[in-house]
Amino acid sequence: MIRLFLALLFVLSMAATASAQAFGPKNYPDCAMLYAKKAASLDGGMLMRRACRCRFQDKTAPECKEYTQAALDCLITNVGAVARDEEVWGVERACRSKNPVK
Repeated sequence: MIRLFLALLFVLSMAATASAQAFGPKNYPDCAMLYAKKAASLDGGMLMRRACRCRFQDKTAPECKEYTQAALDCLITNVGAVARDEEVWGVERACRSKNPVK
């Protein structure tokens, strides 16, 4: 009985995780609405719009060539909460350094 309960709990937790990921942005407008508009700094908002554009719209734009998809995901995840513009650019450098273009 306990094993059945644990198995059911495991399956439900996996379904909750999958459904949470399904509600992420699927296109540029969704990404901009979810992340760029909530950025805590002006440069953070600009960088989030760039990340959303490079992730979902124009991957071949000149400003997108220095970012991998993993770096863009890193930016989208981490830049929004940073309140100071100087710190935003530190996060941007960290995301590019951690996920370099090869």
